[in-house]
Amino acid sequence: MNQTQYYKILTALFAFACSVSAQADSADTSERLKKLQQMVEQLQQQRLEQDKQMDLLTKELVGLENQVSQVKITKSEEKGSSKGAPVLANFKDGISFEDGSGNWKFAINGRVQSDYRFFSPDETAADTFSLRRARLGGTLTFYNDYVARVEGEYSGGSTILTYGYIDINKFQSAKFRLGQFKPSYGLERAMSTNFTDFQERSMADALLGSTFDRGVMVYGSPFTGFNYSVAYINGTGTADENNAKNDGKDFTTRVTGNLAEMMDWKDAVLHVGGFYADGGQGSRRQPAFVPVGQTEGRGAQFFASNCGANADGTVNPAVTAACGGLLANALKDNVSRSRAGFETALAYQSVKLQGEYINTSFDGAGYSRHIDAWYASAMWNVTGESFADMYKEGVFGRLKPKNSYAQGLGWGALQVGARYSNFDASDFKITNAAGTGVLLNAPATTTDGLLVATNKADAWTLGANWILNPNFRLMANYIRTDYDTPIVVRVNGTIKSLDKEDALSMRAQFDF
Repeated sequence: MNQTQYYKILTALFAFACSVSAQADSADTSERLKKLQQMVEQLQQQRLEQDKQMDLLTKELVGLENQVSQVKITKSEEKGSSKGAPVLANFKDGISFEDGSGNWKFAINGRVQSDYRFFSPDETAADTFSLRRARLGGTLTFYNDYVARVEGEYSGGSTILTYGYIDINKFQSAKFRLGQFKPSYGLERAMSTNFTDFQERSMADALLGSTFDRGVMVYGSPFTGFNYSVAYINGTGTADENNAKNDGKDFTTRVTGNLAEMMDWKDAVLHVGGFYADGGQGSRRQPAFVPVGQTEGRGAQFFASNCGANADGTVNPAVTAACGGLLANALKDNVSRSRAGFETALAYQSVKLQGEYINTSFDGAGYSRHIDAWYASAMWNVTGESFADMYKEGVFGRLKPKNSYAQGLGWGALQVGARYSNFDASDFKITNAAGTGVLLNAPATTTDGLLVATNKADAWTLGANWILNPNFRLMANYIRTDYDTPIVVRVNGTIKSLDKEDALSMRAQFDF
């Protein structure tokens, strides 16, 4: 029954009732009128019930239509996607991915350093294009306080592990690192090779031994401007300990402070610090236990020592046996090795002065040998970038140009600098007793390489860096190395005496 019919019936009934009421006054007529009124009331009640049912049906229909639409939308959104929190990707000095909750973050890091090196005289080393470093790795941070990092080096003929460690960073003043990492020995070593002032570290770096080692380290920043690290490591580089009898470990510590940061002096760095490392090591398991001196241009080796050799370069079989058959750069006894250094960096706005002194000592049975090295450098950011902006937690890091190189926008940043380095291993002499640090002196050797070494050298480096943007730079260095006494080398069967080396090196670098 529609609404029009309903109202027609009501109208007819009321008209009929009124007519009957006007024309008849009998009891029967009155009774019939009451019945008609009851019928009208029933029809009205039925109409109300029908309206309620129609409203309910309409709401149910709308609800079903909404559910169908939502299912279609959900299915469309789920195509090609995964359930859970969204993953956010960004690039800020590197590629990283993280979830919206902040429970985890994965960062990809890498670097490529493509070099060219030219040497004079020709006998020093081969002029060459070289892939100095090619690394790729990743760092996973989970629940904010736990970090795992793995990185590989691919520039050589085979892949080697550089970093492989776990961090626990619950407390800023005491963080824990376990695995294979870079112990903190000094300012230049602590800095990433992505951000060094010159292409290569100074000659002093050779005294520190392997860049990476295995063990455990505690480090942190208890208060503003102060940083420390304490490590307990194998002391054998990336090799596992393999000498059951002489398996002593190295203890290392480094402490630094930035007085400018402590005093809240803006735009300045007043960095001072030092390190100490000590451990008992056995020479038999480390043929390269004594450092080898090489020029900062990565050209000639100028310093080396023999274990099983006499002063005239002849082999001593008895000492060779004591050395375990390892002649080069070893000592016959199990010795105690200690390393110590002092560092400072003074910077204001775009100018920086930096220097370090490093000493390595070997104490054996009845003898002691020392090697000292130091450097001093000056750098100027010609385009005005502040060194204070590059400094954090005891090291200098990434330089961000005021205007990155882009067509019509900027030319990046320009750095120029100079460094003087000195290397002194005068305790190593050809007159020392066999096996106690004999300076290499084998002029009659019939194989190519260094025949006669020197125990002193110094070097000047002039450098310029064009940082086009925070992740790409071009570098050029000129390095002059002078030997205290001439070295003798054999190249393709020809023996040559050299008193200096001139090198020109260039690098294109991309890192993230």
